[in-house]
Amino acid sequence: MPEKFHVNDIGILGNWDAMEIAARIKNGEVSKEEVLECVHTRLEKANPIIKAAVASDFDATDAPEGGIFDGVPMFIKDLVNVKGFPTRHGSSAIPDNIHKKDEKVVEQIRQLGCPIIGKSATSEFGLLPSCETLVNGNTKNPHHLEYSCGGSSGGAGALVAAGVVPIAHTMDGGGSTRIPASCCGLIGLKPTKGTHCDSPTKGLPIDIVTHGIVSRTVRDSAGYLFGIQNSHSQKGNAEFIQGPSQRRLKIAVFLDSPVGIEAHEDVSKVVLHTAAICKEMGHSIHHIKNPHSDKVLLDFLTYYSMLARGINWGGKLTYNKGFKRKKVEMFTKELSDYFSKFMFLAPGAIKRLKKNLLEEYNRQFEEYDLVLSPVLNQPVPKLGFFGTDVPIISMTMRLNNFVNYTVVQNATGAPAISLPMGFCRNGLPIGAMFGARIGDEKTLLELSYELEAAQCFKM
Repeated sequence: MPEKFHVNDIGILGNWDAMEIAARIKNGEVSKEEVLECVHTRLEKANPIIKAAVASDFDATDAPEGGIFDGVPMFIKDLVNVKGFPTRHGSSAIPDNIHKKDEKVVEQIRQLGCPIIGKSATSEFGLLPSCETLVNGNTKNPHHLEYSCGGSSGGAGALVAAGVVPIAHTMDGGGSTRIPASCCGLIGLKPTKGTHCDSPTKGLPIDIVTHGIVSRTVRDSAGYLFGIQNSHSQKGNAEFIQGPSQRRLKIAVFLDSPVGIEAHEDVSKVVLHTAAICKEMGHSIHHIKNPHSDKVLLDFLTYYSMLARGINWGGKLTYNKGFKRKKVEMFTKELSDYFSKFMFLAPGAIKRLKKNLLEEYNRQFEEYDLVLSPVLNQPVPKLGFFGTDVPIISMTMRLNNFVNYTVVQNATGAPAISLPMGFCRNGLPIGAMFGARIGDEKTLLELSYELEAAQCFKM
């Protein structure tokens, strides 16, 4: 097994999670300044190697007092505007102008008490499941520096996996929270659509993007959800899920993708092992075929190409007046061109994703409490597999053989969580994904606590 790169041995924070840091600050054991200094030192050591942060400023630390993560530094994915930072969207096409105010979701995250100290790397416009860009280079997986950290929230995954920070903000439009969590051996929670106050796709036919978090402990994920819900979707009435439940669940398990592709042997072993653990705990396990239509992946690609078309031709309006279309990466351009050729497929694709897929998804939970599946069809790929020089036909084939499971929760708005349940034969992490009915993060977190308490996580 390769030796993992980490900076946990630098400074006072050790392996403390965010809840531990906030508690020690509150008790006066450490100061916020000491925490920032430690994170700063860790970032200086780690970032030249893993290239996970694209901007940082340890003086830009405005945050209200008293939040659940009071004093815990936070990186925001570089698809979101933060006061005092540029937003490049992982692209050479966008100038590095400094933004003068936060997006609403950043204001919401600040309410948790988190000083925002930087921006984390993303693929260009968040379109690919690996952070390999012309503008920022390749973000590396701390578990093995020759491999991808996943994406598109790969910078967040690498920062947390390396121990720079205990938690980091993500955005998930096709699996972009759960994929880096799986690749980096972390917990990746994608909440129900509407949990956060804003989404960049909320005005489009299907709102597929949900903000989220990667973390090393279940209580950090639960604490984040609690704080975000209290500030927006449940406005003070959210429940802080703090441990497992005695309730025994009925869990459906499948390994095949919507188009019938079986998961890689290493991935299947991890998912089946996860199912076996759940069965030993008294949960009821039921093996099923993938319940979703074989059209779902093509429909999602068609919808994604529509987004790329909007980016490529509407960048000056959507992002920045200085947007330079000629500087977008090859995949963004070719995906945009794909939509121009196949736009006639879009109305049917949108209808199926909005109505048929939602009906299929909801139907599962008439019988089951949770659904267990792989996060990804294949183990973590080497850097270059989703590189900037891969033409669209090859890239599409690779996507269809890699990202098969996560898009369902994006189209339906349902919650899901990736848990670090094993390793592939070359020592890279593999996550198992649990999906729940819309709004049922509680069941996801309760089972996650149970698996964590049984020391099942492989980080």
